Amino acid sequence: MESEKPTPFQKQIAAALGIDISHDTKGVAAARIHTFVGPAIHSKAAQYTATERQIDFARSLGLEVMGDSSLVASAKIADELNIRNKAALEKLQLQPGDRVRVRHQFEFDGETREWVQESVICSIQPNCRIMFKGGNGRGAWPTQVEKIVGLPDMMTAPPILPQQG
Repeated sequence: MESEKPTPFQKQIAAALGIDISHDTKGVAAARIHTFVGPAIHSKAAQYTATERQIDFARSLGLEVMGDSSLVASAKIADELNIRNKAALEKLQLQPGDRVRVRHQFEFDGETREWVQESVICSIQPNCRIMFKGGNGRGAWPTQVEKIVGLPDMMTAPPILPQQG
């Protein structure tokens, strides 16, 4: 479940620039290299440090990004979310045709409310994104769904007829 290690080319570039990427994933290594060479290639994205929002979200995931560039913080967060989604996908053993439930919490008139939606999985993308049947692009991440097991819902179940005997 480990993220990909830096490529040989990334290692070569990092060594030439004097950047340590030995403990980074491919995505974080790319962000570090981009941040380092940013001024030379006139990259506006490379000039920003991690935002307070990134720092707070990263901490909620158990990560520390204080002092990182915005690009590196974003890559670290993406890696952690990918790890969590792969773990959830494996734990739930989701596959096309499975029924899932997604719960959305929101605040309305000062009260927390919940909207629950049930869907059938159409496909699972290589990035772990779950796509739903008839959803016009609707989907969710594995960490956002509950697998429905047991009896099918009444909308799709065949009618139950009394037995004659």
